[in-house]
Order: sequence, then C-alpha cells, then structure tokens
Amino acid sequence: MKQLFRIKILVLFCILGMYGLLHAKTQVFPEVMFILDASGSMWGQVEGQTKIVAARDVMKEIVPALPPEVKVGLTVYGHNRKGDCTDIEIVVPSGSDDRNLLLDFVQRINPKGMTPIADSVRMVVKTLKSKENETTIILISDGKETCNAQPCEAVRALKAQGIKFILHVVGFGVNEQEKEQLSCIAKAGGGQYFGADNAGMLLTALKSVQEEVVQKVEKAKTVARKATTKLGKLRIKMTEAGTKSLNAFKIVRKKDGKVLKTVKDPGADSTHPLLVGEYELIVSFANSNYKPDSEVSFGDWIVKGGETTTISLGAMAINIADSLERMPAGAVIITKTKGEDFSVTLPFTGNSYYFYKTKPLPAGTYNFSVHYKKTYLYRTSTQPVVLVKNIQIMEGTESVVTINSGITVKKPEGSSLTSWELLPAGSKTPILKIEKASNGSYPLWLNHAVLPGTYDLYVHVEGMDEPLPVGEGITISQGELLEFDTGL
Repeated sequence: MKQLFRIKILVLFCILGMYGLLHAKTQVFPEVMFILDASGSMWGQVEGQTKIVAARDVMKEIVPALPPEVKVGLTVYGHNRKGDCTDIEIVVPSGSDDRNLLLDFVQRINPKGMTPIADSVRMVVKTLKSKENETTIILISDGKETCNAQPCEAVRALKAQGIKFILHVVGFGVNEQEKEQLSCIAKAGGGQYFGADNAGMLLTALKSVQEEVVQKVEKAKTVARKATTKLGKLRIKMTEAGTKSLNAFKIVRKKDGKVLKTVKDPGADSTHPLLVGEYELIVSFANSNYKPDSEVSFGDWIVKGGETTTISLGAMAINIADSLERMPAGAVIITKTKGEDFSVTLPFTGNSYYFYKTKPLPAGTYNFSVHYKKTYLYRTSTQPVVLVKNIQIMEGTESVVTINSGITVKKPEGSSLTSWELLPAGSKTPILKIEKASNGSYPLWLNHAVLPGTYDLYVHVEGMDEPLPVGEGITISQGELLEFDTGL
C-alpha cells in the first residue's frame, strides 16, 4: 500500500509539473538580424572614408548598445566571390548572445561581390518561421538589387506569409534611383527607410532603429510582469539610529484608507508583500511618558506586480550643546521648506527624551524649530523659533544638525523685569518673547537657543508702558551662548 501511495504522489507531481510548464509565461523579447552589404561598391568613399570602414565603426557602437535581453544575428552578402548572386551567408544565426563574434566578423569583411538583397532577406526570413518573437531585420546597403528584377514584390510576398519580422533599410551613400528601390523594399517589409550620406548619418539612422527596439523590450517586460503576479513588495530602509525615535509605521491602502499593516518597533530594513496598488506610509514618532505618538505621512508609493518599490529614507542627527539641552522647549518641529506639505511636531510630555533623537525622514530640505512653551505655567508664545535652516536630507545618509548658539539673560538684582523680547536687528517683530511663569520668574533666566545673527533685545519692566531697548545690534555667533547683562 505504501508503495502504491508513493506512485500516486509521484504521478500527481508530474502532472502538476507538466501543467506548470504548459502555463508558464516566458518573456518574449524582440531579436535583431543585421544584413550587411559587402558588395564591391562598399569600397567607395563618403567624405574621405570608405563605406565599409564607416559601417564597421558604426556597428561597433550600435551592437553593444542594444538592450541585453535582445539576441542578435548577422547575414552578409557579396563578401566571398565576385559576380555570384548566391554569395549569401548567415554568419551569426538569429538568436545569438555572442555579440563579440558578430563584431569580429564585421571587422574581417572584405567586400567584393554582387547585391542579392531579396534572396538575403528570403534566407533570413526562412529561419524565422518557428519563432514566436518578432525579429527586426536591419538591411544596410549602398546600392540597389543586382540579382532580382522585382525585390519589392519578393519582400512583400515574404511579409504576406505572416512570419514575425519587420524590415528596416538604411541606404548608405545612394543616389535617387537606388533610394527609390530601397524605400520600396523597406515599405514592403513593414519598416522604414533611412538615408545616410556619411558615417554620422549612418549612426543616427541605426540609433533610431535601436530606440524602437528598446521600446519593444520595455513593452515586453511590462507584459511579462503583469502576467507573472499581482503581488509586489514595499521595502522600507532607514539608518539604525533613525529607528530609535520611532514607535511604529503604518501602511495604508489609498483607495479606501484602510490600514493594511502596522509595524511596531520597526527595524532598519523591512520588506512587505502587497497587492498592486497605491499606498501611503504613515510614521509614528515616539513621545515620552507613554503619550500618543506624533504621526506624519511619508508620502504615497506605487507597488507594481513582480517588483520591489524601495523607500530609502535619510536621517536628521541632532547635535545639541550641553548648555542648551535643557532649554525650555515646549515642542520640536521639523518642516519641509518646499515641495509637498510636511510637518511633524513632537510636544513636550514631561521630558525631552525623544526631542533630540535621530529622526528618519524622506529626502528633502527641512527647517528645525522649537517653541518655548513648556507647561500651563508658561505664558510664552507658541510661535516656532527656527534654529537651523535648509537642512539637506539625502537617501541612506545622516545629516548632522548642530544647535550650539543661543542667549541667556542675566538675572538682575532686585529687578521687576516681567518679560524680554529678542528681535532681528532693525525689525519690529520679535522671534522670541519670554515671560514670567505664574509661579515665578525663572523662565526669564534660562538658556534659549536661537539662530546665529544680529539682534535687538527689549525688556519689559513692571509699571512701565513701553519696553526698554537694553541691547541693540547684539551679535550671537555660531557656537556661542551669549550671557546678556541688562544693566537693570
């Protein structure tokens, strides 16, 4: 019984394997077959260069530039014998990967014979009958047919057989009569005619055909991807240090807003299989004392079948001077300076543990700000104070933000100072206004970070209606914590 069971299982696997082979979708890429004229007239010159030498040089550039998926072939006529219309040879069969072999043969061609265009195309097309993929035939000729009285009709008859090929013709240094016939041959083969009077024009013509082949390859790739799977992957990469400030991220399906996946304590590199579609990445920055996270969108991303969409984040590493680390920041605010709307605010929730942790961010340009409102005891304005401007964040790297300049107002003896304001020199709008707290004046004497620059300092004294300009043109330098004595 066991032996019979094993035989049944083996038969089942064989059937499944055959089914898979029958239904497997292979990628069908176009192929290219060059037909090169090696008749005696190829020793003629164009602009001081023989045609065969120009053709060799152009082939050396065009063949390696074809997409790697494209297989190639080479047929040559007139290279062995004079006056022989049967002198046609497929020297590199269609479907070859050996481009070096093709180019080596081109370099050794010694033109000497006739121009049997129709029979050369017929010989090539005969080898294509069993192929499912289309072959682009590129004929390079410097003259008209010399062996067949009706080459257009011959090519038209081949095209009518339904074999998958398209024939482009490049007329190299031909006259009007020759151009007329070669144009007719190209049209009969479903392709285009390109005229070339020198090596540069020959290169341009072949590049036009090359671009067409590239487009067909990309189309074949797209069709194959769609046929393969409806699943893709979203890969999210960040620096290890950037993970320390995150609690989680969510992957949201855009078409209905459904959260498909929540990843808690994410690592620096994670991959997530998803159906084809558009998704939004929502990132949750951690706040202290178990307070709710600060959430922000990291943008919309397209997932394609059979492909991996990679979100490669940069990071903002914050280097703050010891003297400013305990400044009374009520929130840290990171804002994009241009492009899409992006802003994340980390509020003070009892301590500033997460304020200055490295932050993963999408590539872009950012400002780093704080506002100086810490608790309900403070009456300070919530207007943000920009501490660093135009921070460039790039994928996969950390950009260090240094905060080491600021101001502290020296506490005067016996003063009734109630608040102070710091204004850019000559301005009437303060960037910073610090007031007494309801339980004391201590906020007035704390260290406050500001951008380096030149400022005016005003103080408000109890009983006075107007502020006193105690400092004008004060310079705060990078790396300096300025202790200012008001003289009160």
